[in-house]
Amino acid sequence: MTQSEIINKTFRFVYNIPSDFIEQIWSDTPWMEVHLKAKFTGFCKSEGYASANAILKFFASLDESNTEKFCTYASTWIQTH
Repeated sequence: MTQSEIINKTFRFVYNIPSDFIEQIWSDTPWMEVHLKAKFTGFCKSEGYASANAILKFFASLDESNTEKFCTYASTWIQTH
């Protein structure tokens, strides 16, 4: 994949993130799933649902291990879409 394709697909991901991405990423830790759903909902309420800013703020708020989980999910999504 070229750099241009990666960037294009990354933006497509940000604007089309699956509604159940939190459940898919953190299904192995239900308490984290609940916590992160609440956090994301807060960003959506302040930034607007379907706002790219909400997902960017959510991503920026993750700690290192959760950033890694999110990036693994995003990378897989980007490669398959």
